[in-house]
Amino acid sequence: MTDFILWPITTMEQSSMSFKELAEKLDIFDQERKWINLSPEDLAKSIMLEWAELLEHFQWDTTLKNKWRIPMEKNKEEMWYEAADILIYLMKFCRETQIDIIDITLKKIKKLQKKYPVGYNNTKDDKPNHEAYLKIKKAYRENK
Repeated sequence: MTDFILWPITTMEQSSMSFKELAEKLDIFDQERKWINLSPEDLAKSIMLEWAELLEHFQWDTTLKNKWRIPMEKNKEEMWYEAADILIYLMKFCRETQIDIIDITLKKIKKLQKKYPVGYNNTKDDKPNHEAYLKIKKAYRENK
């Protein structure tokens, strides 16, 4: 299994922690509290609830920006904790369903590299070509 360094991290001790070490730390934490053998369905719901809490930080941004020209200020620390909650529940979900998240993520990246090859969305002004992305996505869905 490949070790990945997590980012952003605040201390030197934490910055050298691998994904595997983080998973082990979470497992010990959960075992100490008897938070094991949880329902994958409940964990999947928890992932979505935490995503919703993260998304709530962006609720009405477009309306406020467009209608009243109010600059959007965010509590980044609160958003970081929501991201951590998502990761924690995802790691628990993977543990309970025996998903090797590193392995499957690497496989998914290979699939995405084939689906969206380098240069598929090149433009003259170096901005993303959303139409090219949508065209590939539509063709993929039609051929499923």
